[in-house]
Amino acid sequence: MFKQITNLNGDEIYLIASLWLFLVFFVAVGLMLFWMNKDHIQYMKELPLEKHDEQEGQKTE
Repeated sequence: MFKQITNLNGDEIYLIASLWLFLVFFVAVGLMLFWMNKDHIQYMKELPLEKHDEQEGQKTE
């Protein structure tokens, strides 16, 4: 397995491109979460619970 990594024969561009793609995506998601509206985060956090509570309320009525 290590022979394949050390003997790339010009294919290192794929490794470098995939590393950059991962880093750009990771940083973009991190920045998006950092700058996201806190009210929207709270709304999304409570969304599954509110839907579950509504369904339980409809069954008991």
